[in-house]
Amino acid sequence: MGKVRIEMQPAQRILLKRSLNENGGAQRFFTSEMQRVMRPYVPVLEGDLRKSSVIKGTCIEYNTPYARRQFYENRGEGTEGMNGGGGRAGPQWAQRAWADNGDTVVKSVANYVGGKAK
Repeated sequence: MGKVRIEMQPAQRILLKRSLNENGGAQRFFTSEMQRVMRPYVPVLEGDLRKSSVIKGTCIEYNTPYARRQFYENRGEGTEGMNGGGGRAGPQWAQRAWADNGDTVVKSVANYVGGKAK
C-alpha cells in the first residue's frame, strides 16, 4: 500500500489569499454590497436618511437624528416609489433587503473571493 502526503498552507494564509481575514477585502465588499442593496428599502422624504449611510468596519450607520425611529417605526406611508424606492421603502430595511437580495449578495461575494455559491 502506498503513502500519500498532503501539505497544506496554514489556515490564516489560505484565508488571507481569499481576502477572508478579519475585516479583509471580502468583509468590506460584503458591507458595501449590503449598503447598495439596502438603498431602495430606506425610507425617503427628502433623501437625507439615504444619503447619511456610512460604512464603519462591519456595519452600516445611518447618521440622522430620526434613523432609529424610521428603522423600527416607519409604516411605509409617504415613501412609496419616491426616489426610486419602487414601493420597497419602509421599516427594518436591512432584513427586508437581505430577504429579497441575499442570494445575489452571496453569489457576488463568492465571485469576489474566487469561490462558488451553493
